[in-house]
Amino acid sequence: MFKKLIFILFLCFFCLISFGQQREYILFLDEKPLLTQYELKTHFSPKALEQRKSLGFNFYDLPVSPTFLTQLNEKGRVINKSKWLNAVHFSTPITEENIKKKFPFVSHFIAINPVGIDKDFTASIEQEESLADTALYDKSYNQLEMTSTISCMHDRGFDGNRVLIAVLDAGFPKMDSMQAFAKMRNQGRVIDTWDFEDNTSFVNHKSTHGTYVSSIVGAQLDSSFIGSAPQADYAFYITEITRFERNIEEFNLILGLERADSIGADICSISLGYRNFDTLQLSYSYSGMNGKTTLVAQGVTIARNKGIIISTAAGNSGSGAGTLSSPCDADSILCVGAINYDSTRAGFSSEGPTFDGRIKPEVVTIGRACYYVYLDDSIRNGNGTSFSTPLFSGLVACLKQAHPLRTNFEIIDAIKKNSHLSSNPDNIYGYGIPNACKIDSALVVLDSVILSTPELQKELRVSIYPNPASNFVTLKSLELITEISLLSFDGKTIKKESINSASTNYQIDVSTLTKGIYFILISSLDGSEISKKLIVN
Repeated sequence: MFKKLIFILFLCFFCLISFGQQREYILFLDEKPLLTQYELKTHFSPKALEQRKSLGFNFYDLPVSPTFLTQLNEKGRVINKSKWLNAVHFSTPITEENIKKKFPFVSHFIAINPVGIDKDFTASIEQEESLADTALYDKSYNQLEMTSTISCMHDRGFDGNRVLIAVLDAGFPKMDSMQAFAKMRNQGRVIDTWDFEDNTSFVNHKSTHGTYVSSIVGAQLDSSFIGSAPQADYAFYITEITRFERNIEEFNLILGLERADSIGADICSISLGYRNFDTLQLSYSYSGMNGKTTLVAQGVTIARNKGIIISTAAGNSGSGAGTLSSPCDADSILCVGAINYDSTRAGFSSEGPTFDGRIKPEVVTIGRACYYVYLDDSIRNGNGTSFSTPLFSGLVACLKQAHPLRTNFEIIDAIKKNSHLSSNPDNIYGYGIPNACKIDSALVVLDSVILSTPELQKELRVSIYPNPASNFVTLKSLELITEISLLSFDGKTIKKESINSASTNYQIDVSTLTKGIYFILISSLDGSEISKKLIVN
């Protein structure tokens, strides 16, 4: 009898454990609350608000609904939330089959149950060297001059000053004590830090990868090593989790981009790439390398549209068409490949094209035997597009400093047109090795033309479909719409609706209207208006 009782208790205990097992999801939500302009502005730094003067606010700037968060936390725990994706990282005992039943405001979701592995990183250390040369740049000289960064930028006083670079990586140990970053610390140029796994501002731990990457762009050791943007301002974000490869790392990277946007970052340097994940995760085939499918490609596209210059690694999967990883596949960013000092391709550097046929990478620079600063402030070298990316990000910062009014699209276009293969780009070298002198000259010309042109007023962007229509019309827009009016052809208001919650899609019922021509008047939060013609048949 006693043994039977023990067995029954064991079964009950097992059932309780099974029932209480936590599962993790990325939940994508339906809508957001509409804020006032004043409320929106509290989510951004003064530098970011200055950038918003030309860009304005849109759906992506609104936070996730507090009401939805409260309901989710009643059934589990919201670990993190993304306003750009309108999504949350959620832990709960609820099974996949019941998620949408419990939470009708969830549009779709991704299960991200973890399977741990030991993960190789996108850079390898080849040798250690102690440097005693008295030259200012010493070992970093040749890798910087591959793109004329010293002679055409640093020597003219353009060293990244007042440009904000966000580095998104896997950890930054000893950056709070290394001599290589002492000037950065002492001059107050570390603007922001955050670990998106632990949800804390402390980042000087975990993988050494981020420290090495950051040294290539921002370190200063007099007579030993100078980074590519030694006087820039920096934000350091841990988005990568090294003990497994999961979709949550994509989600965290987007959180890093959002935070970078909120503090007014000019450049995001990303020495990370995603394509294949652990068991039970959403992996991507080559068809997903189209700039639209992966979460990270969607995230960097939003960041790009916010005016941020994205510099990211091509990947280290070697030769062959389409070996790139995401977010390298995103459009109108800077995907960086790796070369040797003799300007030939580094054998590990990934190649394009994207699945939809666009050239990748955009540019190449030194990625084999690229010098960086080790944790003990010695100088070593290593391989990887992880290293070519920050090397190039620093050049971009110098160009941004020299031409602060140029947009990310204008700077990227100037870089592509003034690299050594610009007239005949390919999917190994992209547009080739950038030449800082030529890029700077092209932007000087653009400065003189653009500065004499009056600034155009921001216009609302709204599409309507179907048109003609007979039942329902859908308005699709990222604008913060506050009112929609339906007008007759002679201008009389037929119906008017005030919008209290934000979405990217709004529907109007036109089934009761007689055939004819109508107008839809759309008003936004900042007072802008646009009128769209509608045919009802």
